[in-house]
Order: sequence, then structure tokens, then C-alpha cells
Amino acid sequence: MNTPKQNGSVRLAALLLIGFTGFLPAQDLVFHQVAAGGNHTVGLQADGTLWAWGRNQYGQLGDGTTVDESSPVRIGSATNWVTVAADVFHTLGLQADGTLWAWGRNQYGQLGDGTTANKSSPVRIGSATNWVTVAVGGNHTVGLQADGTLWAWGDNGDGQLGDGTTVDKRSPVRIGSATNWVTVAAGGNHTVGLQADGTLWAWGDN
Repeated sequence: MNTPKQNGSVRLAALLLIGFTGFLPAQDLVFHQVAAGGNHTVGLQADGTLWAWGRNQYGQLGDGTTVDESSPVRIGSATNWVTVAADVFHTLGLQADGTLWAWGRNQYGQLGDGTTANKSSPVRIGSATNWVTVAVGGNHTVGLQADGTLWAWGDNGDGQLGDGTTVDKRSPVRIGSATNWVTVAAGGNHTVGLQADGTLWAWGDN
């Protein structure tokens, strides 16, 4: 399928089926950000709405079901999504008010809601309203807050959270005491972070 770019956006043609009345004309969904998980995709439109499609066995689409979708479905009614990240079976989204939301597989606590129960709809992570960046690994998640602090949660079998232990965490835990983190990236079982002074740090499976 062709996905021509227009003004930095990805234009996706979606044919919608309404009840038994037949097909509506093709409707253009114009995405300005997309993220790809193992077998699912999530996209943000310029109007702040969130859409997802693909495999959904753990609820990683976030539409309240575990039914696979072959075309984009809107996730909830919020219109203030600003960024989204996805890995194999879980998804994280950041809203304009600085709140962080997660859904999908939660075997190791990678959603960060204090449980290990899968979620098929977005659940808010903690009470913080200053999240600015999030990255997802295979079964762990890392996030940056506006004050430059770094937080991590989920699978920690290889020390990929960076808290000096190999104990899984079900809720965000602060990593070290530094307040100058500017970006972070997560792999399957390792994490890399960049500080404001240009130094690069890494931890986890090597």
C-alpha cells in the first residue's frame, strides 16, 4: 500500500464500514506521528486524536477489546494526545497536560500502574503532570520528566531499569539523582540515555 507524504504527514486512506448499509467513501486520515510495535501500529492525527490497528491479543491497541483490527480504530475520545510509543505488546501515550497513559501487556509491570494485569484501554500512570518523553523496551518502559529526572519500570532481569537492582518494578522508580537527562531510548533488554552535557549512558543486557 502506498503511503505518500504530504507536508511531513503520513496520509492513510481508510475505507469505513457502517453497519449493514454498505461502505462509505474513502476517508483520509492524516497522521503526523506514528509508532510501530511488534505487530501493531498507533498513530496521532493533527487534531490530537489517537488511532491504532493490527494485533490486539493483549489489548495493545487500547480500544477496550482484544480483537485484532485491520484498519485504524479511534482510541477513546481524547483530543490532546501529543506523542505515542509502542513496543511488541504494550503502548504508551503522552497527553498535552503532561499525563502519561499505558495499555497492553503488563506481565512485568511495564505499564506502570502498580499491577501486572493487562489493560485493553489506556490507564493513567501515577499522578505526575510533567512527563515529556517516554520510550518502551521489550518489557520495560522509561520516561523523562520536565525537571530532567529519569524514571523506569517493568522487567529488570538484566538491570535494564538502571536502579541498581534486577528486581522488576510495577510503578515508575526514579533512576539515580541526576536532573539533566534530555532524551532516552530503550531496546529489548537495555536502555540508553543522554544528558545535557553531551555524555551518553547505557545499562542493561550487554
